[in-house]
Amino acid sequence: MPGQASWRRTLLRARRLSIAQAARDGWLVLAPHPDDEALGAGGLIAGLSASSARLSVAFLTDGSGSHVGAPGWSAKRVAALRAGEARAALRVLGSTATPMLLGWRDAAPYAADSVAFGHTVDRLVAHCRRERLTRVTTTWAHDPHCDHQAAAAVACAVAQRLGTTPLFYCVWGWTRADVAERLARVRPLVIRSSARRGIERRALACHRSQMGARITGARDRFVLPRAMRRLVDRRFTILLEERDAA
Repeated sequence: MPGQASWRRTLLRARRLSIAQAARDGWLVLAPHPDDEALGAGGLIAGLSASSARLSVAFLTDGSGSHVGAPGWSAKRVAALRAGEARAALRVLGSTATPMLLGWRDAAPYAADSVAFGHTVDRLVAHCRRERLTRVTTTWAHDPHCDHQAAAAVACAVAQRLGTTPLFYCVWGWTRADVAERLARVRPLVIRSSARRGIERRALACHRSQMGARITGARDRFVLPRAMRRLVDRRFTILLEERDAA
């Protein structure tokens, strides 16, 4: 499993937060792509949903860039499939709210000073205020993927407008050679997030297109590595707070 030693060390020094305590706040979970919600925050979503917490899940990109050139699969059709998989995964996790689909293109994030970036932040801030969401979490800025880094930038901008501190979950960051060094600079928070064993794995299984099924013949075919799929077997959600965010 990626970053297992770093995971254990981070878990040992993390501040504990029960799901009951977490559920007192409203949460926005921002995922860069459909499947990141299950990989990095599935247990958190399940725990909050079971506790009837105020919760919204938003997807930054439409996921259409994962199977470029597959015969019969336009970008629009791939995006529709992945949106359906995301909704199915959220139902497994117990979330009944309609997810927000922000519609960014894969691997083509908007610059932080662009109109499109600002529009996304405005939309999320308005939603959080309307739904009384005060916690914002997304992928870590040190995840080695431009969309994950863009999601972190969006979350920071939203959190700043809301007057709250953003929290980050790690997905591909666990594969970094320097992950231990970078984790030493953050304040970790750990939530034992779901009592339903295996629910995160069942949610991830809904993303069949990312497991090599449904779409064939793509010249740029993505299949989630088996080692990465094991992230959903962890019994805790670790959230990271950057030290300079306080």
